[in-house]
Amino acid sequence: MSSFGGVQNQIITIKSYLNNIDKFNCKIAAPSSIDYDIGKTINIPFNGSVSPVCLFPSKEDLSEALEWADIVHIHEPFVPLTFWKLPRNKKYIFTHHASLNNLVCYLLNILYRYIKRNGISTYVSELSKKNALTLNESPYLIPNMFSLNMNLTFKIKNQFLFIGRDEKRKNLRLYKNYVNKYYDPKYKYIAVTNKVINNPHIKTYLSPNEKNKNNILKESDIFLALNTHGESFGITLIEAINTGNIVISSDIEAFKFLLGDSGIYFENNSESSLSNTIEKTKNNDLSKIWNNQFNYIKKYEINKNMDKLISLYMSI
Repeated sequence: MSSFGGVQNQIITIKSYLNNIDKFNCKIAAPSSIDYDIGKTINIPFNGSVSPVCLFPSKEDLSEALEWADIVHIHEPFVPLTFWKLPRNKKYIFTHHASLNNLVCYLLNILYRYIKRNGISTYVSELSKKNALTLNESPYLIPNMFSLNMNLTFKIKNQFLFIGRDEKRKNLRLYKNYVNKYYDPKYKYIAVTNKVINNPHIKTYLSPNEKNKNNILKESDIFLALNTHGESFGITLIEAINTGNIVISSDIEAFKFLLGDSGIYFENNSESSLSNTIEKTKNNDLSKIWNNQFNYIKKYEINKNMDKLISLYMSI
């Protein structure tokens, strides 16, 4: 839980919501959890990224957590089901976040048949559905959800923001090339990443904590999501809009699914298309664009989606 990302965000959001309801008590068993810290992680390259994964958790701490719970909600079940030796007599819900290729899904289908763990399977977007189908033939779509700031208004700040590790699919390279070629002194250029950028026009923030990251988001007004592939939802896009940013994104399927007609898209990995899209956006009514995007993401508001999840908890 110390390596903050989209899945961690959802787990914390769900926990907070449930613990505000008298009849629920929710705890998290994970590396660096304040409830049940089950052990250390190792960094494993997978699906175009590097994930901190706990392959072999503390048997004592995991057993204590499982004994405490009457329902176990597992996010991204591959590692827990394969390595953690989870008991068969528990009620399980599995949520799939990742978008995996057909070969990996085929292998998972074989593996899960061998492991034989019954449970309800859910997925956060159409791109993660095939992953969910490997575990259950009738999965449920429950999108990622957020507590949206309904009192928010858009303000022009003339600041571009990129968030993402320096890895190929996040496409930091495109951001650096764009600033180098199209730098406009009227604007500030910010990058939240894991390596210092050697460019006097880009201010770098190295792996800030969640509070500082949100403050950086609030200081910007145009968020660039330049990902080339490997996304199934795009939580950071929602976070950006929910802190007063217009989102300009690549036209990958996940982002088009996420923002629909409210999105502003450029041709994936095209520097010229990115530049043209940004210039066109600058010359439009930015407040109107943001309002359109914010109204669209209201479909992901937590109060509209947690009832679906709670109904699954109550049904097993």
